[in-house]
Amino acid sequence: MKKITYIVLILSLFSCSKRFKPKTYENEYSELTELNSKDTLFRVSKNEFYEVGDEFAFVNRKGDTIISSEKIHFTFKDTITTFGIVLEKETYDLIGINRKGERIFEVYMYDNGPDYISEGLFRIKKNGKIGFANEKGEIIIKPQFECASSFENGIATVTYDCYLYYDLDEHLRSESESWFEIDKTGKRIE
Repeated sequence: MKKITYIVLILSLFSCSKRFKPKTYENEYSELTELNSKDTLFRVSKNEFYEVGDEFAFVNRKGDTIISSEKIHFTFKDTITTFGIVLEKETYDLIGINRKGERIFEVYMYDNGPDYISEGLFRIKKNGKIGFANEKGEIIIKPQFECASSFENGIATVTYDCYLYYDLDEHLRSESESWFEIDKTGKRIE
C-alpha cells in the first residue's frame, strides 16, 4: 500500500505539466570569429594526462596563451580551430566558446555531455531556446524551439510549446501536442 501511495504521489507531482523555465541573460553571447584561422589553438596542461579540474590553457603555435582555465572547469576538445566546447566554472553551463574564449552559445546537454553531431549538426541553446550549429560552430538554425530532436535522415522533430518532466526512472522527457518536422535549413516540412 505504501508503494502505491508513493507512486500516486510522484505521478501527481508530474501530472501538473509544470514547465521548466530557463535562466535568460541579455547580451551574454559573443560572435564566432576568425572562421578561416590558420592558427589552431592547442590545449596544454601541467599534468601528463588532462583530467576534469586540471589547470590548462589554450596556446597558439607560438606558445602564447590565448585562453586560460581561469573561468573554465573542463574542455571537451584539445584543439580549437573555430570554436571549442567547455564547462564553465561559475555556472557549470556547457558552452561553445570562440577563439577569444568568449561564450557564443550554450551547448545542448545530452547523455551527460555535449550533444552529438548528427548529420553535420548539433543542438545548441540560446536564452533557453534550442537551435542547431554545424561542426565549425556556425549557427545554422537560430535557437527558437522549446524542444528539438537531433537530425535523422535530414529531418528533426521540433516544437515551440513543450513541457519537460522526469519519468519514474529519472529520465528527462518532453511532451507536446504540436510537434512538426524541419529540414536542415530550418524550413518546416509540410
